[in-house]
Amino acid sequence: MKTILLSLFLFYSLNAVAQITGTVSDEKMQPLSSAVIRLYQSTKPVKILLTDNQGRFASNGTADYMIISYTGFLADTLRNLGPDMIIQLRPDVNMLKEIGVMARQPIISQETDRMVISVNAQVKNLASNGLDIVNLAPGVTVSDNEDMIMMSGKAEVQVMINDKVVRMTARDLAKMLKAMPASSIKQVEFMSNPPAKYEVNGNTGIINVKTNGVTKGLRGNIEYSTSQSNHNWTDLSGLLNYGTGKLAISGYGAWHSGGYLIENTKIRQLYPDVINQQTISLDKWSDPVFRITADYASSRNSTFGAVIERESSTNMGSYDTYSQQGANSYQTFSHNSSVRYWNTYNLNYRYSDTLGTELTVDLDRADFYKDGSIAQVTTGQPQLNYQITTGIKITTFKVDYTHSWNNKLKIESGLKIAAVQTDNTQDEKLFHYHENIRALYTSLTQSKGNWGWQLGLRAEQTAARGETNSLIKPDTSYVNLLPSAFFTYAPNAKHHFGLSLSRRIKRPNYSDLQPFSYVLDPLNQQTGNPGLHVQRTDQAELTYTFNDRVSLISTFSHATDYFNTVYRQSGSILIEMPANAGTFSTLNFDLNYPVKIKKWWNMLNKLNIGKDHFSGELLQGKLNQGKWRYQISSSQRITLFSKYQLQLSGRYTSASQNLIYQQQSSANVSTSIGRKFFNDQALLRIGISDIFKTQRQYTSVNFGSLQYTDLGTFESRRVSLNFNWRFGNNKIRQTEERRRGDADEKGRSGS
Repeated sequence: MKTILLSLFLFYSLNAVAQITGTVSDEKMQPLSSAVIRLYQSTKPVKILLTDNQGRFASNGTADYMIISYTGFLADTLRNLGPDMIIQLRPDVNMLKEIGVMARQPIISQETDRMVISVNAQVKNLASNGLDIVNLAPGVTVSDNEDMIMMSGKAEVQVMINDKVVRMTARDLAKMLKAMPASSIKQVEFMSNPPAKYEVNGNTGIINVKTNGVTKGLRGNIEYSTSQSNHNWTDLSGLLNYGTGKLAISGYGAWHSGGYLIENTKIRQLYPDVINQQTISLDKWSDPVFRITADYASSRNSTFGAVIERESSTNMGSYDTYSQQGANSYQTFSHNSSVRYWNTYNLNYRYSDTLGTELTVDLDRADFYKDGSIAQVTTGQPQLNYQITTGIKITTFKVDYTHSWNNKLKIESGLKIAAVQTDNTQDEKLFHYHENIRALYTSLTQSKGNWGWQLGLRAEQTAARGETNSLIKPDTSYVNLLPSAFFTYAPNAKHHFGLSLSRRIKRPNYSDLQPFSYVLDPLNQQTGNPGLHVQRTDQAELTYTFNDRVSLISTFSHATDYFNTVYRQSGSILIEMPANAGTFSTLNFDLNYPVKIKKWWNMLNKLNIGKDHFSGELLQGKLNQGKWRYQISSSQRITLFSKYQLQLSGRYTSASQNLIYQQQSSANVSTSIGRKFFNDQALLRIGISDIFKTQRQYTSVNFGSLQYTDLGTFESRRVSLNFNWRFGNNKIRQTEERRRGDADEKGRSGS
């Protein structure tokens, strides 16, 4: 380990030497980004550089003189070259009036290992905030209630801002992205098959939002929304950014409260009887959250940062079930309450220069605690009480190094060390789980002409040990080698092809490993499984982009030791538990087609077609079955007059199957209308979701001795009111959000 660290720092030091450095600014000392620096030996040009967002440049070569040029300014020539030069360009007052060139602006571009949406005028016509931009991507959908981001064929989606994972509840994450105006975002990266650098748990996609680099001032956003169905939801959130040049501070705070009612009707065949169950479950929540990030630029190349984040939640739930089995009937009343919180602390350092060198170091600590109780009463039976506590401590250390050369060759290497400790109790039962992970990765990337490629390898070593009152399980250590490869080809400006191959592992969620059992009602129980194995997923993806707008993605993934919930029938009692069920293969085709019908009418159409196939040995017998499915959606953004905007969206999802569970089709049609105020800085919007109340969940099972149907309805038709107000300077410097080292472990908490 010492040898690896020494090599990384030595390599960094050798490449960080610069003999000619400086800053280019205008007459007001404002930095000029992308100014052209031409270095000459005698009369022969030897190198061309571009300044970064802070107007900086650097070269490790020698030169006799250089010429600095920037559109709208007089060129300057300097001969006494050296370090730390300060160059001011004067405006060209005699410059001809700028010639306007009309060109089509790309919406989606394909890079070697990711798709990118650059925020330009065309994108702003389709999206007004970060969440809208995310929804533009192929294969990405935002749930009907805007409380979850999904990527086609992916079990999970991890969201980052400037390469740093944002660990929030799905609702908070969506609210935070909505609070980010499109003008504050430079681009959004979509990695449906993440490269070796990124640590993800299993079949997980990554969305990385990159913000614009800005200077000084104060800017904020306040949003209030309320929606009404059987129960009310209220959300109040605020985002505040303040920059002073070297120091940048960002703060996000939110408070959410509401209730959600779900009604289920489940009919189970248990010959000669039929079990009929009617369930009403109600969840009420109150969730405050805050997140503060700070960056301090100690020099033009070095930045120190910190993050403090706290998520807390208070939930009150009820679960009332009427069960009838032949002549017997039961009424079960279950009430549960829980309090939980996540506290996260991060310290980070980043070095970056214009020679292509970048070094980042992250030290993270995350603490999770949950205290819950369940009180359950069934007619004619003794009362059941559960007291449950869970504590999780995660400590991680992560180092990443990157160096790029002028021939577009880039190397990335890094290491990560993580220690996880969980302590769980159920009444008098105890379960302690310890896990240590060590990971190394390296990748090599190059773009040349019409071709691009990347080869990567990630090695992870895991040691895990679980202990209960009378049992030690699991107690294991394993090593995984996770290769990846990416290839791109662009025969011309209109066509772009990409191919990626990768292998990933998925470790079990900590809650699934708990060997505790719970009685839900007299006919249903659930239990954990400390014997779960790691799931391995191989994936291949082929992408095609036409005109930087229309994209087609085809993905095939194959998982072994696939995690899912299985059922065991013991008499009339149905017991559910997580298990490694077998192999699971998924084939997906995603088409993304944005259309500008009129100047005032923009449309985004998406189509997903796929097939899921499962093969394995379940408790009721062998299963080898697959089914095709599809989903089609369309959203319209129509500008009415100058201040009004109408939005229409529709979605239809066909029937599908996952293992033994067959899902019937569902649909959703929603609309809203909004008006801008306060010089277009505020927006008031009213809307209604699921107008025809076609959003539902109907599941049927007919496999072995398991035969049942389950119809679930919920509060999907909602009338909503939303007010959003952006204020302050729009040119402040954003904090350098970064990807924390504990992202994978926190995601497995299942909380």
